Amino acid sequence: MDYFDWLTESKNRLTKNIEHLALEIQNPGKMKIRRTLIAGETMGIINALQTADLSATVIDKNLERYIELINSNIKPPVPVKASDVIIRAMYIISDGINSFGGKFDRSDLPAIAKLFIDSPVLVGHDRSGLPVARNFWAETVERGNRLWVKSYFYWLKQADGSSRLKLNIDSGIYKECSVSFTYSLPECSACGGDIRFCGHLVSKDVFFYYRGVEKILETSLVYRGSIPGTSITDKLSITNNQPLSFAGNDESVGVFTLMPVTHLYNSPGIIKDIKGFKARINSRDFMFVRARR
Repeated sequence: MDYFDWLTESKNRLTKNIEHLALEIQNPGKMKIRRTLIAGETMGIINALQTADLSATVIDKNLERYIELINSNIKPPVPVKASDVIIRAMYIISDGINSFGGKFDRSDLPAIAKLFIDSPVLVGHDRSGLPVARNFWAETVERGNRLWVKSYFYWLKQADGSSRLKLNIDSGIYKECSVSFTYSLPECSACGGDIRFCGHLVSKDVFFYYRGVEKILETSLVYRGSIPGTSITDKLSITNNQPLSFAGNDESVGVFTLMPVTHLYNSPGIIKDIKGFKARINSRDFMFVRARR
């Protein structure tokens, strides 16, 4: 049985619950493994994670307008003043394809932007503690031939750790941002079906749409991501001369798949790269591999 036969057979055995392992290689020397649990099919809801590069510049314009948005959208028990808060904005998602092969439909982004309002900002997706900031407004902007969702967030100057948070963002320590969200269907770009079952594989020609985005669970300040080009700025409109840097063609970044060790020797022709990391799941040995394109 070759790899594709094994993959088809495995998909056919899936019932109500699916566990998806998405493995992203950031550079040859350091591997970061992201494990995402997909909710039961009976619920029709999928939890997903998307991350991106993050840079920071000080927001020192339109402060009064931002304060109005905070007080009207968040409705804090004690209304805030411009002197009370620090504000930054993140370019968090776009209509480009991420390193997992997922893509937001351009026409869906205005509605998705509204879902960011009043969502918490965490550090490293750590839900064991309280949020460090809160998103109070989001909009769509054109940037680098992409449509982006730009989400504004704030925190109080007098809060514990406020100065350290500001320093870590503005100095580039918290260099990237991430969003955790729920959606209902990974729609295959090739056939329009559910890419988990249709038989198509993510490649340079095949991706999937995030359909039915229902909720933004939280955004986070993180260390490594899959979406290039995200930044923090003080501008409400983006000018065409703003430089951008994209790393989408970096061979050190890619999606790796868990393949049973017993099948590696039967499929040498489709393997592009094998990393020296092994996982043991249910008494079976797996290796991380990347398929040829």
